[in-house]
Amino acid sequence: MSDALESLNGLIIPLAGQPLLLPNVAVAELAGYRLSQAASAGPAWFLGWTQWRDQKVPLIDPEVLLGQPQASEPQVPRTLILNAVGERQGVSFIGMRIAGIPRSKKVLRGEIEAAGAPSQFISQPVRLAGEQQELLIPDLQAIEQALAQAGVLQG
Repeated sequence: MSDALESLNGLIIPLAGQPLLLPNVAVAELAGYRLSQAASAGPAWFLGWTQWRDQKVPLIDPEVLLGQPQASEPQVPRTLILNAVGERQGVSFIGMRIAGIPRSKKVLRGEIEAAGAPSQFISQPVRLAGEQQELLIPDLQAIEQALAQAGVLQG
């Protein structure tokens, strides 16, 4: 057996501020944007619910969550469906509203380095060879925990 993983297939998720970097396995699907039920309570970054494959999925705005600027020019929003990681009863997916199309990126071990300290919803800011901007690796478990603590996962 190999003692280390040498590469990882990832997706760079464009945001108005710093883009996100996610492993492919975290993403279930890129879908058209549709807000089925707007939020009536919860944090500002919780948009409400979307329907995806006959399931009610909580939908978040990552730019508001991370305190990033909003996109200045209107773009067609999309929903990135993420696999939930917290093993909460009834929560299998979380939706993320994004304004661009993610692009695939093979991340090699020697081409990624830490670029700062973790923060509330960020596991690690990183620099990646060939990328102009620092990328943010989101803490999906912390985001899911914040949704649960806000009491919005009951829908």
